[in-house]
Amino acid sequence: MIRFKKTNKWRFIIWLPLLMSLVIEQAFTQSKSHEQVIGEAYREWVVAANAKDIERWSSFLAPNAIFLPPNHPALNGKKAIKEFYSKSFADERFSLDCRQDIVEISEAEDFAWSMGSCEATFTGPDGKEAHGKSKWVKVWNRLSNGEWKCKISSWSSTLEK
Repeated sequence: MIRFKKTNKWRFIIWLPLLMSLVIEQAFTQSKSHEQVIGEAYREWVVAANAKDIERWSSFLAPNAIFLPPNHPALNGKKAIKEFYSKSFADERFSLDCRQDIVEISEAEDFAWSMGSCEATFTGPDGKEAHGKSKWVKVWNRLSNGEWKCKISSWSSTLEK
């Protein structure tokens, strides 16, 4: 039987629940697969886009990210990407309905690619509501702190009336 001095016993009783909650939280966090983490990040990214929160949205970009929009020169770096998207976010009709269908993790678990589709609503050149569909591919980079960030994004687009 373990005997505690009166003061140590109470410290143990007070700190035990805190210690257990930290252990359980760490076990839960570690149990998520890379695919799940990327899936959650992508869903949060779309939420930030629909909230038109360019700062939150750009937090999902890797350092030196590259975007390859259709019929547009490559966007190199966060500054160029944010400038491109800030125009969309300024559109009161802008919204996205996106899904990520596939996520594949590299053997070294430092890169991944994902594929999905989006439906967008926005103001067309004629000033009326327009809709577009796209298919996309993203390359994700796992940073040294374990976070997954989008390094490359490329998509095709079809404008609908």
